[in-house]
Amino acid sequence: MKAVFTLTSAESRRLIAKAVLQIPEVQKAWKDAYLLLAGGTTNAFIAQELMNDPSIEPGLCTAGISTDGLLCVTAPDSRKSYPNVFLKGEPQDKTLPEALSDFHAETVVIKGANAVDMNGYVGVITAGFDGGTIPRVIGYVTSKGLLMITPVGLEKLVPSVREAARALGGATHIDYSLGADCGMYCLGNTMIVTEIEAIKILFDCEAHLVCCGGVGGNEGAVTLAVDGEKEKLEAMVSFLEEKVKGEPPVKGNKGKCETCRYRFCRYYQKKSEELPDWMKKKGIEN
Repeated sequence: MKAVFTLTSAESRRLIAKAVLQIPEVQKAWKDAYLLLAGGTTNAFIAQELMNDPSIEPGLCTAGISTDGLLCVTAPDSRKSYPNVFLKGEPQDKTLPEALSDFHAETVVIKGANAVDMNGYVGVITAGFDGGTIPRVIGYVTSKGLLMITPVGLEKLVPSVREAARALGGATHIDYSLGADCGMYCLGNTMIVTEIEAIKILFDCEAHLVCCGGVGGNEGAVTLAVDGEKEKLEAMVSFLEEKVKGEPPVKGNKGKCETCRYRFCRYYQKKSEELPDWMKKKGIEN
């Protein structure tokens, strides 16, 4: 039998978050080792699920953000994250590297992404001057053979992450940037969890991406066709209607142009009255 449904960007995040918590390695890490959550909007949904805390605001839980027509960076004083380090289910006052230095073979690292392809690669945009989270954890992960999970919605599907990373090149190779000038890590050694894997994990059904996008709130939405047994599809539809559909959009949290550190952005340190008309029409202010 077959079911077809559309998920908005926020609904996809909710579905993926619920699926990630059902992965056996995640449950093992939660019980016996470290579970490490990098910052990010999708990880904020996972934190909500882990801690049963709907007050966590995903838009405040990230540094880099795509919002208001820009790749941007949130203002540091606006960020209000969740605990990033858990040991045996309890929050710890440690950084990710500190936790990784305390070796547990069952430790799991969860880090979102900005791009994914069908060849098993994910891309992580880097607009920070030190490369962000990835260089702080990847050495531990790869040398110790720890599991890294990448929850990422199919709205971020690109033809090739490797080609995307080469095309960006990094800040010194960009001459005009309407937003933060950036590079990209290309990673091929993570466990990717998109909506397709989420459906498999939760319901043992086969999902296929059939179309993307829309208007009126469906920007970034994905439509899936799912094949499975009648009972499993009925359980999936009930689950979607009760626990996923209707998820409110994630609020944007654009950084302040006037105090921005990214000097190659076209709007670097511009005051509100100096911003272009398209930004003013969107109500974007410093």
